[in-house]
Amino acid sequence: MQTLSPRKYVQTKARTLPVSKCMVNKDWEESQIANVSVMRKHTNGNVTIGLYRVDLLCLGVKDTVFFFNTSENEFFQEYSQELADFKEIDYALAHNIIYAGHDFAMEFDIHPHHNFEVTRYILEEDDNAVPVIDVPLGTDGLPHLIVERSGQFAEVLAKLKQYAGEGNYYYTVEDPGIPPRLREDASAINLQIDNIPPGEVSLSNVQNIRSDDMLNTEKVQTRSVLEQITIHAELLTRLLPPEINTCTPEEELQWHEMWDEIGHGAEEPNNVLEEHFEEHLFVVKQTDELADLLDRNNEQLMREFEDGMAALANEYAHNPLALQTIYEQGVLLDLPSLCEVAKKHAVKMYKYFPVLNFSLALGALIQQEQDSRFEQIYAHSDIREAVPGYEQYHSSEVINFWLTRLWVCLEQKDIKRAVQYYFMLVDGKATGWLLLPVLEKYVEVLYRYNKALKDLEEDDGA
Repeated sequence: MQTLSPRKYVQTKARTLPVSKCMVNKDWEESQIANVSVMRKHTNGNVTIGLYRVDLLCLGVKDTVFFFNTSENEFFQEYSQELADFKEIDYALAHNIIYAGHDFAMEFDIHPHHNFEVTRYILEEDDNAVPVIDVPLGTDGLPHLIVERSGQFAEVLAKLKQYAGEGNYYYTVEDPGIPPRLREDASAINLQIDNIPPGEVSLSNVQNIRSDDMLNTEKVQTRSVLEQITIHAELLTRLLPPEINTCTPEEELQWHEMWDEIGHGAEEPNNVLEEHFEEHLFVVKQTDELADLLDRNNEQLMREFEDGMAALANEYAHNPLALQTIYEQGVLLDLPSLCEVAKKHAVKMYKYFPVLNFSLALGALIQQEQDSRFEQIYAHSDIREAVPGYEQYHSSEVINFWLTRLWVCLEQKDIKRAVQYYFMLVDGKATGWLLLPVLEKYVEVLYRYNKALKDLEEDDGA
C-alpha cells in the first residue's frame, strides 16, 4: 500500500490533528519580525510543526518550513537555544500574526515563501471561525521596507512604488554599524580548495569552492579520488547551459516534494532492530581493520581481505546493515565473489528492509547485472511507489534511491533530471560507499555532453 508523502500528509491531513502548542518570539511587537511556531499532535505522541518567519512591516511570510511527525521533546532539545526567547501564545494570536503579515504584503503583490503552499495547511482555514485580533502592521500603517544595503529587495521596492505609490511607503537603508534586521543568506562560492583540509572535500562543501580554483589541476590532483571526482562533478554541472541546470517554478515544486522525503525522514532505517545497529558497528570496525590490507598490486593481500569480508557476511547473514556494508564494499572494489556471498544472504530478506532493497538495486546497476527483482525501483521516480508501504524513509534509504534514479537518468540520457538528482544529493550532503561509482558515471556523461556542445558551437562558428 502506498502511503502519503510528508508534504501530501500535511496538505490533506494536518488540519485533522489537534493544535497542541503555539509560540512566538517575545519581542515580536517591538521588532515587527515574528517567528511563529504551530504544533499539531499525532496519535503516536509526535508532532508536526509549522515554523513561520513573518515580517510585519511589508514582506509578509518571509520564510517557512515544517517538521513532520517528529518527537516534541527532541525538537525542544535540539532548538533549546533558539527557543529560549519564545513564549507560548493562543492559536488565535498565532494565526492572526501570520495572516496579518501575509495579507498586508499581498496588498502590494508581495508573495509568501513558496513553502507556504504546504505550511498553510498546518494552520486553520483563514475564515470567520478564527477570532480576529488586531496586529500592528507597517509604520504608521504604511508599508516600510528596511534593507541592509541599497539594491537589496529591489523587486519589493519596485512593487511598493507601483502598488502603494510614492509618498505612501517608507524605505530605510540600515546603518552599517548595527546588525541587519533581516539577513539574507549570501551565496558563498568563494572557498579555495586549500581552505578545506585533505580528505574533506565532499558534497557538503563543494558548491562553495570557486570555479577558478576547481580548474587548478595541480591543486585538484593532490586530493583523493573521491574528492577529485566530487570537484569534477560540480565543475561540469556549472558548465552546463541554464536550460539544463535550472528548472521552472512548477518543476521546482515537484523536486521540493521529493526533497521532503529526506527533510522529514525516519530517524532510523525501516524495520532495523537495535541489535542490528550494535552488530553493524562491530562489522564496520572489522571492515576498517581489513581495509588496512588493501593493496591492488598484492594479490595475496586482496584475497585475504576478500576472505575476511566474506567470513563477516556469513557470520552476520541475519543483519541487513552488515550485509549492506559488505555488499557495497564488494561493488566499490569490484570484487564479484564477495558481492555474490553478501547478495546470497541479502536476497532472502531484502523485501523487509528498504535500506537493503535500494542497496542491491543500485549495486546491480553499477555491476551492469540485469535483475528483474528491482524493476519497480528502476521504473518509479517516487520512492513511495518504488518501495511502498512505509510512512517515512530514512536518509540512507532515500540517498541510495536518489543515486539509483541518477544512474537511470544517465542511462536514459536525461541530463536535465540527472542534474536535479545531483542537486538533491548535494543538498542532502550525501555520503556512502556507492557515491563514488555513481559520481564517476555522472562526470563521464557530463564531460561528453559538454564536449558535444562545445564541438557544435565550433562547427557553427566555422
